[in-house]
Amino acid sequence: MSKVALAGGDVIVGGPDNYCIDPTTVQKRTERGFAVIASCRILSGGRAGDPVDPALITVTVGPRGDMSDLPSPNTLADVHGAPLVTGQSANDFVAANLAQGGQQFLAGGDDRHWRAAFVQGERLIGLALYAPKGSPLAGDAGVSLLLRVKSRIETLSPGGANATASQSVSGPTQGGGLLGRLFNR
Repeated sequence: MSKVALAGGDVIVGGPDNYCIDPTTVQKRTERGFAVIASCRILSGGRAGDPVDPALITVTVGPRGDMSDLPSPNTLADVHGAPLVTGQSANDFVAANLAQGGQQFLAGGDDRHWRAAFVQGERLIGLALYAPKGSPLAGDAGVSLLLRVKSRIETLSPGGANATASQSVSGPTQGGGLLGRLFNR
């Protein structure tokens, strides 16, 4: 699959070039959604796509929110109970490279993995990136792939990159509250 509409069509998820959606992972709900993005070549058994660095990227479309709901990299690390390796925070995007937990979701995966969040339209989006042990995507290169996923979602979704959130989410933005529900389906 090249793209899928989630959260009642509020968010259109697609992967960057040569990364596709695994249709067996898609969960469509009126107010939420979930999909996994991976190498098109791997998902198709070699029939589609050019070779790319293998990675498993989860996209969780969460509740309505605005920019004030974005956590800090430290908060992302706290929510996942993992030490923060490095973090990035901008007006509309937050990412955290975490030192442990990646191997739990990807066989042969690196302990390090990425968590990120941004707002598209009025939806809070959570991203996670898992890569094989020793992959550059488990380290510094991972954030650039997450930014490419964010850009693709912005391009495909209603309102594009110019969509801004005007409502806020009720509930806490730390611990198991809003972020716990977003990242832990």
